[in-house]
Amino acid sequence: MSNGQLGPVSSSTLFSRDMVSHPQMETIDRGKLEKAIRHHFHSDGAANGQQGGNAQGTIHFRQLLSALLEKDPKHFRAALERLRSERVPLLVICETLIVPVAEELGRMWCEDQQSFSSVTAASSRLQLLLTSLSEGDGPTFCDEQRPRLLLMRMPSNDHTLGLSVIASVFHEEGWSVDGGPSLQVGNRAYAMARDGGYNVIGISVTVGTTTEEIGAIIRRIRAACPDPSTAILIGGASLSARQVELKAAGADILALDVRQAIQMANALVKRDE
Repeated sequence: MSNGQLGPVSSSTLFSRDMVSHPQMETIDRGKLEKAIRHHFHSDGAANGQQGGNAQGTIHFRQLLSALLEKDPKHFRAALERLRSERVPLLVICETLIVPVAEELGRMWCEDQQSFSSVTAASSRLQLLLTSLSEGDGPTFCDEQRPRLLLMRMPSNDHTLGLSVIASVFHEEGWSVDGGPSLQVGNRAYAMARDGGYNVIGISVTVGTTTEEIGAIIRRIRAACPDPSTAILIGGASLSARQVELKAAGADILALDVRQAIQMANALVKRDE
């Protein structure tokens, strides 16, 4: 997660690079996938959003960034179709494409390299891309077999792309996910925590959120939630220097990014089986 100051496309809500302990991910050679994603197509036309017949690998984030900013939507559609055709796990796409592109769009907006309207349109396309890539049902489980996650954000956190990433990746990994970008900390969220039977409840925080504020929210969730085994996950890159105090405030899991969040949540569920 970034510092929350990158404008409308900040990835400040993104939840360590170790492999996730999950059968779907263990079959993937992640190093090769990331190498493919981080390199350009071999065809000369790919950099402009064109698909060459002999192109290899998948889309480099600079190519996706260009496609998002192009006025003609055909470039974005071509990029989306290419990503759909590649069998790359959503987690890897989020780490190597969606998050870096969001951060770059934020930087371009802050440095006046792109207008507000251009960045807003590009971030909307980025959200659409994430939604389109996560339309699948994920692994097949009976509902009662799925671990359950509730996601909420601090009221001051208006940067929602990161929470969308979290929700989409957890869903692809077999979790049943409620809440997300639209759910703020508050009475509705506490009622869902009381009634939902969740394995994990995640709260996305930004820079400036005090330990006292987080501790008070955790206490409200604990009071509302009838199951003492429910784990409280706090997510935010700004938390790296605050782990001791946040653990003392009642957090069970502290995650700096989506990979760490899914890894630790999966380990917790496996431990409790």
